[in-house]
Amino acid sequence: MSRRQLERTVLEALADGEPRYAVDLAARIDEHPVTVEGACDRLREDGGIRSVGCRRYEITATGRRRLADVQPATSGSDVRTEGRP
Repeated sequence: MSRRQLERTVLEALADGEPRYAVDLAARIDEHPVTVEGACDRLREDGGIRSVGCRRYEITATGRRRLADVQPATSGSDVRTEGRP
């Protein structure tokens, strides 16, 4: 999983508003706790989540906007081109 995908997955896991420990996030998204902690550090620095103590995190308004702003990638199969039958 790329860094961007991991950070989005962490935000999604926190989107219900309930603070979670990094180790619980790791179990929930099936990633190593150290990897998730690194993603949480980056998200905290960017303002997407905040620490509520003891490696426990919650999503912020910035994190919610980040989730809402990211559009899912589309495959090339649904792209129409002009002038082709």
